[in-house]
Order: sequence, then C-alpha cells, then structure tokens
Amino acid sequence: MDIPLILYIFVCITVSFIIKGLVGFGDPLLYTPLLSVFLPNSTITPGMLPVSLVLNARVVWKNRTHFSPRLVLPIAAFVMLGIIPGTLLLRYGSPSVLKLLLGLVIIAMGAEMLTRKPGTGKPSALLRSVMSFLSGVTAGLFGIDLLFLAYLERVTQRREEFRGNVCFVFIIEGVFRTVLYIWSGMFSRESLLLSLIALPASLLGMGIGALLDRRVSDRLSHRFIIYVFILGGVSTSVYALLQLL
Repeated sequence: MDIPLILYIFVCITVSFIIKGLVGFGDPLLYTPLLSVFLPNSTITPGMLPVSLVLNARVVWKNRTHFSPRLVLPIAAFVMLGIIPGTLLLRYGSPSVLKLLLGLVIIAMGAEMLTRKPGTGKPSALLRSVMSFLSGVTAGLFGIDLLFLAYLERVTQRREEFRGNVCFVFIIEGVFRTVLYIWSGMFSRESLLLSLIALPASLLGMGIGALLDRRVSDRLSHRFIIYVFILGGVSTSVYALLQLL
C-alpha cells in the first residue's frame, strides 16, 4: 500500500467509527463501500475483524452493568450458526444479488422501526432465531451483522443497554469468525496490514463519537439508531447495484 491509500483508509475508518461511537454499530456500512473502491472484500472483511473485536470489547466493558446474558446469548448462538454458511459463501464468491436483497430488507425493517416506540412488543422466539441466523450469514459473507439489531432495538430501552448487548453479540460472532477465517486461510498480509492501519483510526473515531454522544439525549440517540440502520440498507443496496452494473 502506498501513502495516499493509507491516508484514504485512515480517514474512511475514522469517519466510520465516529458513527459507532454515537450509536454502537454501523461502522461497516460506511467503510465497506468506501474501502472496496481500492480493496477486495476478501481483504476488507478479515482485515477489519481484529479491529472490531478490540472496539466492541471496549463498548461492552463500558456498558457492562447493562449486559443481559438471557437476552443476548440465544441471539449470539444463532448468529454463530449463520456465520458458517456465510463464510463459505465469502470464500467462493459474494453474490451481489443477495446483497441487494439484504439492503432492501434492512430498509423495510428500518421503516417499521420508525412507526413504533422502543421497548414495545417482542417478536416470537422463532422470528428472533431466524433473524439472528440470517444476520450471521450476512456477517460471514459481507461483514455486515445487522438483522438481529431490529430485535434488540425493540426490547431495549436505554442506549447503554442497547450498545452493551449489541457489541457483546459482535464479540461472540467476531471470535467465531476469527477461528473460521484462520481455518479457511483467509487472513493475508494485506488484511493484517489493513488491521494495523485501521486500529488507531478506529480509536480516534470512537473517541470523537463518544464526545458527540454526551450532547445527545436518549430519544435522539434512539432515532440515530434507526436512521443509521436504514442508511445501512441504502448503502448496501447501492453498493450491490454498482457491482451488478
């Protein structure tokens, strides 16, 4: 990697993790399409994995008093099951049509989230399990683990509760993906170099996001969660369409 590319990566990662500092997720929705201009998905997804593990661990520790094992462990279990076929799909190709459908589903779910208040109603255990499994598939395939967020957004009240439990699921699936990626030989010199560049950039972005978060109310933070979720669907759909054209 030359110096201009390194600077480009650093800026993209910093901006992406400002979003994570504000809402607890969303960083791959920005850095994946931006980095894919110069890097293949097979480098981006494994390369950002170690960085995500470090940052998610920080968020979980910060919000540890709001952690609920009973809430997140079933979700984490089905996410891990979904990662297996998702990782195999990543190894043998990333179908853009599937990514386009994923983006449209995320947009539709985000629109539904805007029509109700947080913490009202709980989807069935079957729906939770299916959404968590599909979330794992998309995590293994695209590094985008979003679908289970619609459930957690529904059953959590405070931003600390949402972030701590969401990032715990991210850690579990991240560790599981790390094992699978090592077993599949998906870590390369390029992906590890990306990790080294992205770590300080992500820490900077999270710090900026945390400063901004102090000025935001719980109600506005909840709206940010939904907006970032919908923008994630838009980003995913647009990126998939560009790949198909």
